[in-house]
Amino acid sequence: MTKRRVIRALGAGLLLMASCGILEPDVQGDGTVRFDPIEGGCWLIDSGDTTYDPMNLAEEFRVDGLRVLFEATLPSDMAHFCPGVVIDITSIEAID
Repeated sequence: MTKRRVIRALGAGLLLMASCGILEPDVQGDGTVRFDPIEGGCWLIDSGDTTYDPMNLAEEFRVDGLRVLFEATLPSDMAHFCPGVVIDITSIEAID
C-alpha cells in the first residue's frame, strides 16, 4: 500500500469515527491550571469537584492560576504518579 493510500485510509477512518460520536469528549468543563510540586512537578486542572491530570497540556497553558475551558477523553490504559484523573486534552482555551 502506498503512503498516499495509507494517509487517505487513516483520514477516512477518523471522519467515520467522528461521525459516529467515537471522538466525543468524555470530560468537558472549566477549571484552573495548578502546579503541584509532588515528584518533580505535575500540571493539573482543578475543576472544583475533580482534579484532572492532563497528559498533553501544552506549554502555553502551563501557567499556575490560569482559568481554562477544556474538553478531554479518558484514556483507558494510562496511569500516572500525579494526583487526579488522567485525561488527554482534545480542546482547551484560556478564559478570563
